[in-house]
Amino acid sequence: MKNRKSIFAFFAISAAMIFASCSNLTDANVSSSSEDKNTLNIEVTNYDEVVTQASKSANRASRTIIPDSFDSDGVDLYIYGVATTGDKFTAPVIVEFEGNADAAGVNPSKTVGKIKIDAEAEVWEFTLAAVAKDDVPATLDEMKTKAVLIAYASLDMTYGDTAKFTLSPDGLTKAASVAMKLYNDGWTTPDGYKITAGIYKLTDGADATTTGDGSGDATAKDFASLDTSEPATANYTLPSMTPGTYLFKVIYTSDATKKSFVWSDTLIVLPGKTVDSPIAIPNVIGEKPSVPTVFKASYEAGSEDERIGYYTVDFEWSRGSNNELSYELEVLPLAAATTLPSSDDEWNTAATGTKALPFDAKFSSSDFYSSGSLLTGNTAAAAYLELGVRYAARLRAVNDAGKSDWAYVTVDGTKGTAFTSAVISRYRITYNLNGGVYYSDGDTSKTGSAVNIVEYFCEKTTGGNAILQPDGKGADGLLNATADANSAAWGEWVTGDGTKFTETAYTGSANLELFAKYSSGTQDVEFLKKEDYFIKGTWLTVDEKAFTDRQNALSIDASKKTSSKWNFKPVADGNKITAEFKYDSVTIALTKGAQTYWSKTVYDVGTAGTDFVIPLSKLNIGTYLVTVSASYSTNIYVSYPIAANITR
Repeated sequence: MKNRKSIFAFFAISAAMIFASCSNLTDANVSSSSEDKNTLNIEVTNYDEVVTQASKSANRASRTIIPDSFDSDGVDLYIYGVATTGDKFTAPVIVEFEGNADAAGVNPSKTVGKIKIDAEAEVWEFTLAAVAKDDVPATLDEMKTKAVLIAYASLDMTYGDTAKFTLSPDGLTKAASVAMKLYNDGWTTPDGYKITAGIYKLTDGADATTTGDGSGDATAKDFASLDTSEPATANYTLPSMTPGTYLFKVIYTSDATKKSFVWSDTLIVLPGKTVDSPIAIPNVIGEKPSVPTVFKASYEAGSEDERIGYYTVDFEWSRGSNNELSYELEVLPLAAATTLPSSDDEWNTAATGTKALPFDAKFSSSDFYSSGSLLTGNTAAAAYLELGVRYAARLRAVNDAGKSDWAYVTVDGTKGTAFTSAVISRYRITYNLNGGVYYSDGDTSKTGSAVNIVEYFCEKTTGGNAILQPDGKGADGLLNATADANSAAWGEWVTGDGTKFTETAYTGSANLELFAKYSSGTQDVEFLKKEDYFIKGTWLTVDEKAFTDRQNALSIDASKKTSSKWNFKPVADGNKITAEFKYDSVTIALTKGAQTYWSKTVYDVGTAGTDFVIPLSKLNIGTYLVTVSASYSTNIYVSYPIAANITR
C-alpha cells in the first residue's frame, strides 16, 4: 500500500518538540531524584496496537492506516492525579522530556525526563494526556476535552513510585473524519463479486458505526467496482467518526459461490484529524492466508486469582498476510516430560491420549476467554488456562480459500512474563498452616500470620522451586502451633493423606497442597481445600437473569436503567456448602485496567443470598471486569471474574 506517512510521524513530531532527539516514542521513562520522597516515575508506551501492527511485523512494511500526524503543531504531555484521601493536583502538570539512551547505551528511541509533584504516600489515580502544544489545560475535564491521546494508571505511593501508561485514542470524543482513496492495486475485480468496505470492532468484528460503539450510523459501504489505480478523489468518506482503534476491511463476496475474501488493516482514528491514506488493495480473491509468524506465549503476573484454578496466558503473533478471515488456536495439555512440539508430527505424538482445546472466531464467547480476538486483523489473544497443567499451542490463519500451515508456540513472549521451562506451565503451592502461626523473620515477639501461604511458580525442571522450610533454623522463618495445640514447633509438611513430604525443591508441574504437622501435641485440624469452596456461575443472577455454569461475560444496556442488580446465592451441594454454610465475606468489584469504579463487601453471606446494586449512571460505555470474590475461614479466598460490556 502506498502509505503517504510513516506510522511514526505522529510520535516523532519535530525536533523542536518535547520528544527532542527521539525518532519515536516506544518506551519512555520519566524519573527524578530519588531523594525527593514525592517523586513520581512515569513509564509511557505508545499505543500497543500501533506498535504491534506497524513495527513488529517482520514480513511487511508499515501499513497501518493513520490520519494526519501532529507534526505541524506538536503535543505536550500533561498528568493529573486524584488520591483516595481526596488530595488532588491543583492543575494538570506538564511532563518535560529529554532524549536519552538506556543503561546499556542502546535503544536511543527512549526518552528520560523529570517531574516533581506534590503526591503524598497515598493511593493515586493518574491521568496522562497528549494535548496540542501550547493549548494548556487548566483542569482535568479540560485536559480530557483537549486530549488527542490519553492513558490511565493507579499507584499506591506508599509502596511504589512508578506508574505505567499506554497512550490510546480510545474513549476520547472529539470527532474525526475519514476520506480515503480505495483501489485494486493493478487488478480487476472478477464479475459477480460485491465489494463492501467498512470500519469494524477489533474484538467482535461488528460494524463499529460512526460512534464506535454500535449506536451510530453504519460505516459499511458497497462498491460496484474499484479503480485499478489510485483515484483522483476519495471514494470512502465519513464526515464524522469517533476516535479509537478499529479494523478497516474491504470484503469481496461472490453471489454465486457465497465465498468471501477480505483485505484488512488497523485503522487509527485520532481526535480532530482526517484519515486520508490511499489504500492499495492486493488481489486477495482465491488466495489462502500465509502462516502466522513469531507465535509466542507468556503469562500475566498476578492473574492467578482472577479465575479460580486458572491464570491468564497471553498469546501474540504477527500476521503472515492480511487476507485471513480469522484464526484457529489449539491448546494441548501435555504429559509430564513432554516438550513443546514444533511440527505436525510432534504435535500428533504429544496428543496421544489427550484432546486439544480448540478455539476459533467465536473465541470471545468461550469460557476460557480473557481478552483479544481471533478475528481478522488481530495479533493477540489471552486465555484462562488451568493451573497445574502443562500446555502447548498452535495457531493458523483461515479464509474461504483454505487454511495456512500451523505455527507452533514458543514461550518467550513479550506481553507478559516468560515461562521458566520449555512449556506453558504454571502451578500453585499452598502451605496450609493447620492452626499454626507463621513468623516470617522467626521472631515470635512480633505479630505472626495464621493465613495459609499461597505461592505460584512456573515449572522449573532444573533445580526446581524451593519448598518453604519454616523451622527457624534458616531464612524461611518460623511456624508454631497455637497455644491450644501445646505451642508445638513445626515438624514437617504432609500431603492431604498424611504422607510426609520430604522434597526440599519441587520439580513437578501439578498443584501442590501441603499441610503443617507439628513436632508434639495433638492438632484437631480440618484440611481445607480451596477447590471445595469455588464460586459457581449458577449462584449468580443479574437483573433477574440467571447465570449459566462457568459463564464469564454479559452485556448491560445502561440506556434503560440506572442500576444493575446482582444477586449472589450459594446453593447447598451436600458437601462443604451446606444449608448452614456462610462465607465470611463476599465482595463484588467493577474495574477497568488498574482503576476500581465500584466495590461493595457484604459479610456472613450464606444460602439465603444477598443483593449487590451497581450504579450505572456514571459509568462510561465499554467493557469492565466484574470480580465476585469470597473469603472463608482464615485462608480460603476464591473469586469469579466476569467481563461486563456496558452499552447505551
